[in-house]
Amino acid sequence: MLAAFGRLAYGLTWLLITLNLFTALRLLSDADYSRAFGPVQLPALARLYLSGYDAYYIGLLFWGLGTTVGSYLWFKSSYIPRALAAFGVISSAWCAVCTFVFYIFPDFSKVVSLSWFDSPLAIFELALSFWLLFKGLRPLDIKTRH
Repeated sequence: MLAAFGRLAYGLTWLLITLNLFTALRLLSDADYSRAFGPVQLPALARLYLSGYDAYYIGLLFWGLGTTVGSYLWFKSSYIPRALAAFGVISSAWCAVCTFVFYIFPDFSKVVSLSWFDSPLAIFELALSFWLLFKGLRPLDIKTRH
């Protein structure tokens, strides 16, 4: 449930980001209500909506936490190779920790590039997707499992 909640929260933040982008587009279009703002205020208001990528890092924390739990479950189940599942645990925990530290210390992005927060996790997600697509799940041997 925790893994599913993390994925849901991550997806909802992308929905919020998309809504912010459409709101900025609507503000910059020539709508009647946009005339209520001056020529300086309207671009500033649109820029406020375009800067809404802070929500991405909130979602990234939930994605990292949810995928950490999911990868741990993959690791314990032995449905996929344990090395792949272990990489998933490590990369998703890295993502969650980096995002959490980034919120406490905003200058952390000078030490670790922002693209390094989620890149290993994205690689894991792609590798897992291709593994499941081409290899499928490993069958469990009921006799050896206790």
